[in-house]
Amino acid sequence: MNECFEIMPLGGIGEFGMNCLAIRYGGEMIVLDAGMGFPEETPYGVDIAIPDFSYLDQYADELVALVLTHGHEDHIGAVPFFLKKFNVPVYASNLTAAFIDRKLEEHGILDEVLVHRVEAGEEREIGLFDVGFIHASHSLVDCFSIAVTTDGGTIIHTGDYKIDETPVIGDPYDLEMLREYGDRGVLALLADSTNATVPGRTPSETAVIPDFKRIFEEAEGRLIVTTFSSSIHRLQIVFDIAAEFGRRVCLLGRSMLQNVETAEELGFLEIDPETRVSLGESRALPDDEVVYLVTGSQAETRAVLWNLATQSYKGLSIRKGDTVVLSARIIPGNEKRISKMIGAIYRNGGNIIEEKRRLIHVSGHASQEDIRIMIESVRPRYLVPIHGEYRMLFRQKEFARNHLGFSGEDVMLVEDGDVLEVSSDGASIIERNEVLRIFIGDTNNEEIEFDTVRERKKLAFGGLVSLVLMVDETSGDVVGEPQITFSGVSINDKTNGFYPGVKDAVKKAYSELGKQNRADRIQTEEALRLAVKKYLNKRVSGKPVIVTSVVSID
Repeated sequence: MNECFEIMPLGGIGEFGMNCLAIRYGGEMIVLDAGMGFPEETPYGVDIAIPDFSYLDQYADELVALVLTHGHEDHIGAVPFFLKKFNVPVYASNLTAAFIDRKLEEHGILDEVLVHRVEAGEEREIGLFDVGFIHASHSLVDCFSIAVTTDGGTIIHTGDYKIDETPVIGDPYDLEMLREYGDRGVLALLADSTNATVPGRTPSETAVIPDFKRIFEEAEGRLIVTTFSSSIHRLQIVFDIAAEFGRRVCLLGRSMLQNVETAEELGFLEIDPETRVSLGESRALPDDEVVYLVTGSQAETRAVLWNLATQSYKGLSIRKGDTVVLSARIIPGNEKRISKMIGAIYRNGGNIIEEKRRLIHVSGHASQEDIRIMIESVRPRYLVPIHGEYRMLFRQKEFARNHLGFSGEDVMLVEDGDVLEVSSDGASIIERNEVLRIFIGDTNNEEIEFDTVRERKKLAFGGLVSLVLMVDETSGDVVGEPQITFSGVSINDKTNGFYPGVKDAVKKAYSELGKQNRADRIQTEEALRLAVKKYLNKRVSGKPVIVTSVVSID
């Protein structure tokens, strides 16, 4: 039996989102997380991106489980798409399982998937792997770090974490269990790098309470608070302070309503029923007696806050006297959209409070001193930075080398598509593969081919040139003039000879093909496309998409 682990990241390393990593040993494989990301291609009808799981087709017979660290979308957003390809058992915490149950139901596969609900502190035997579920503290609750043990050693995957001794909900990070694994010996630690550039400790979730109280005390009108609907700690804080200051809470947004309901049912949220009001009831309350807890912290155009700011949501809009609290970090890539939304809120008379003005958000990721605590608890032979852009991975390596006694050879920098082989004898990257992403449409859950999105981008930047050439079915001669249409094409050559010129180029190319070559319709249309492309090369701005059609007529 091969005593080497193979670690294969499919997403989330060198980028934000799409976290997914496979661990292979002895001819079996488990996959940790299956997340989604927000791609740059969203203007082209794309909603999200997910890893291209087809890379795992070669290991389909070896896959034994999908193990989930926690319920954030960048770790579970692609779960239904993964399970449609590989219907393996899923292992998740109670809250994470509740989140994915909704996704599986939306995709129509809930009854086809086996989901095992596990508690922190448990160990499960999954094929050749003994998998330990370690309670982790994060901005979400019911989160795990994962320990994977075989005859070849133990690998620990931190998931997203910070060392929070005073969480709002639940227990602190289970450092004792980490140290127990460290005492037994840990071959490799796969560690969150998101805040590896940040000195010191990441503040506790309780750190935002004082400034939230000041905001509630100072606000004279309506309060509108937006945060990630999965930030259960933050939601509890809003409910508690609202009750303290005599405000009722109105939840707006589908995911906000669902997540609060789920967390309350599972006992993670404690809410006085008298604190909550419906939208209709909120309209009858004085402005200083209501707080709206809404979706849309990233200015998603279909979320509540965007609509409150730019138009209305069920008759409700931002108005003078409102205080809007943006209690969430900005996900890279969303800056422009959020800036536009903030401008709209100001234009409507609202006041904005964001994390640069008050301590209303803390990260859920480990800063440098949290990383020190993690590594000193686990004491791994090898450190593998994961989760973050490459600069963050590098900074964790640099910190471990400069402050924690690691040599350069003990910290392995990997990227998506790499295959890292790890054993007691050493660690090395044995393969580098290109792992693509799959785009999901913004109107349904259907996959969009990469080439389709690429064509949309080309259309957006270069426009479209459409050519229709009619030919006699019997003789093959051109009938009439070529019909050429330009859509969204910037023409540099404004002279009268432009259109006749391109038509002449088409007729010349068709003539040079000869009768024998014209019999191949595909070859003919490609030759005409190239002729148009050559003619337009120096006469139009950009590179338009050129579509050619040859139509035979009687």
